[in-house]
Amino acid sequence: MAIQLTPGANAPLPTATISVSVKTGKSADISSFRLYGDGKTKSDPDFVFYGQKNNDDNTVSLTSEGLNTVFNVDLTRLKPDVQRIAFTATVDAGTIASLGTAGISVTQGSTLLVNADVPMTGRSEAALILGELYRRNNEWKFRFVCQGFNGGLAPLAEHFGVDIAANSQPSPTPQAAPEPASKPINLSKITLTKSSPSISLEKRNNSYGMMKVNLNWNQKGSASGGFFGFGKSKGIDLDLGAFVRLKNGQKGVVQALGNSFGSYGHAPFVELQGDDRTGAVSDGEWLHINGGKWDEIDEVLIYTFIYEGVPNWAETDGIVTLHMPNQPPIETHLTEGQNKGGMCAIARLLNVNGQLKVERINQFYTDHKPMDEAFGWGFRWSRGSK
Repeated sequence: MAIQLTPGANAPLPTATISVSVKTGKSADISSFRLYGDGKTKSDPDFVFYGQKNNDDNTVSLTSEGLNTVFNVDLTRLKPDVQRIAFTATVDAGTIASLGTAGISVTQGSTLLVNADVPMTGRSEAALILGELYRRNNEWKFRFVCQGFNGGLAPLAEHFGVDIAANSQPSPTPQAAPEPASKPINLSKITLTKSSPSISLEKRNNSYGMMKVNLNWNQKGSASGGFFGFGKSKGIDLDLGAFVRLKNGQKGVVQALGNSFGSYGHAPFVELQGDDRTGAVSDGEWLHINGGKWDEIDEVLIYTFIYEGVPNWAETDGIVTLHMPNQPPIETHLTEGQNKGGMCAIARLLNVNGQLKVERINQFYTDHKPMDEAFGWGFRWSRGSK
């Protein structure tokens, strides 16, 4: 049976690979800090967050984001001088209380070891040190810290010794420049919203490199209740896909439905990285786009659809993030629009005179055909299955 902790309490842990999960009622930025004898980090890889999801030896990895953020931690491989790993939550605009609920838990495989709920009444801080893994007599324990911190992610990271860039605000058209051998961590994150729906990005070193599009969502309920708690026997199968048009007029669909997974090295230069049918893949679904071939691509329309199950997008807290080399992550939340349909047109990647323009859409449709008609792609549709 799991140990339920109150603020300040601790519990023993096995020296093994474990998972630390942070659940919040609304989206927050969850981070971890690998700390040493002085309570500080030593270098940039000690800080794992949305812009850097793995440390240098992969002993700490951020594997899932959204309302349920998960870190995998291999306690067996941590270097002897690592004394603690702290886990924190920060809110971009507002306070910790605005999250409604927050909690942290530790599991080993499918076994819940430790659980702790944050008392939310009167929380006026923008950041919270949730808990920490720490060594004691060559054994590992977890402490539920639950300590508020006045300031956002930047001052919190600096508190732990991370060197933060003086200006972490993203530039809408970042200029190409040689990368210094060592530089402060940049906390820039671009969130496309209804009021700020697009951004244009310039190439770095004459290429956009590998562009990775990730769809992640809050997986609620148990195995018998499905992804989001719908029904008793069958969960929701949420899929990521894309319409792709090349400059030569060639166009196609990349999605698991119809086994049309695309290709990264050849046309259409967009490839779906597998199909998660069960929700077991904690970091969601991925599309890879060959930014080295961007001059041959005209447009990529990114979408997601519920292949099985009842549409209830409000329960998913779906987040789509575009990761690019040497660029801040670009994200959008699936929260707006008349979201009764089972399909969502998320964003368009447009080639505008060789420059990449990312345009947020977030419009919902009943299926592929009306979405196609809305954007004028002209495909012929028939019912398919996986």
